[in-house]
Amino acid sequence: MSRTKERRFTASTLLAAAGLAVVALAMPAGSQEPIKVKISRLGFPSLTTMMVDVVKDQGFDRKHGIDLQPQSFGVISAYYAALATGELDMAPAGPHVLQKMRLEGVPIRAALTYARLNALAVITADASVKSIADLKGKSIAADMGSSEYQIMAIYGRTQGVVFGKDVTVVQAGPPLARSQLQAQRVDAAMTWEPSATLTLRDNPQYRTIFSGDTAWKAIAKADGWQLVLAVREEFLKKSPDAIPRLLRMFQDGQRFIKSNTDEADRIVVNTVKLPPGVFKEAVTSGRLVYDVLPAWEGERAVIWDMFKVAVDSGYLPKLPDEAAIYKP
Repeated sequence: MSRTKERRFTASTLLAAAGLAVVALAMPAGSQEPIKVKISRLGFPSLTTMMVDVVKDQGFDRKHGIDLQPQSFGVISAYYAALATGELDMAPAGPHVLQKMRLEGVPIRAALTYARLNALAVITADASVKSIADLKGKSIAADMGSSEYQIMAIYGRTQGVVFGKDVTVVQAGPPLARSQLQAQRVDAAMTWEPSATLTLRDNPQYRTIFSGDTAWKAIAKADGWQLVLAVREEFLKKSPDAIPRLLRMFQDGQRFIKSNTDEADRIVVNTVKLPPGVFKEAVTSGRLVYDVLPAWEGERAVIWDMFKVAVDSGYLPKLPDEAAIYKP
């Protein structure tokens, strides 16, 4: 090859390479390889699960550069065990579950809020039971491994009721709790959405004597959180860009649920076999409220106050370290 041709070839090659570089820089962030995220979900209709299913169905994860990879579990104990062992990157978790796990050395942090306490309910048909205090000497079906149980237990202590001592607790997740109440094997059932809506449909005599949002306001004089997004520390270090993407992804999900409730209802009918209309009723009634916000901004004080109440009530031994709430 002559020197003239060689110079022409080199120049054209450099121009082509420069052109490719310009195109690459102009490509949107969404075209990059998405961040893989292993997130926990429950295999039955649950507050933790339905938002994840809507996000996946609508492709909101890919829109924001996330490849959400839901991992399903049949029981809550296995759900949290997978988070503790590192099988998962993150899971929606109760603030007090996160607090307890953090105290036990599990490297997780609250990164985002997830769902308000409105979804939690205690339901009974017993006319003599009008409040949690009236359950003394009676029985309740409840999942003792759930974050919801911890909220109820903390509130109970403020009312002079210790569950497991003053009230017989029958271990049961929401579907089984519903069955136990129907069969009159227990006097009350602790449940949460969408099972709360299903349970209330079973019997016109059923009444809600306890709701999570009202109870927490009575304890802390403020709104609280039923679920926050607990994220493994190694994931936060490896993929710091994931949290703002996840925030936008879930906020797209919550807007879709509010503005396209019928379509969201159709999605969860297919994914968790929920009867048509149940999800819509739970959302429109105000009992099911997803509200995804940064945990490190205004909600940090709210989450920390929830930690403090658990200690002040004697439910948990001490506060976690300040790193329990993530900050970019």
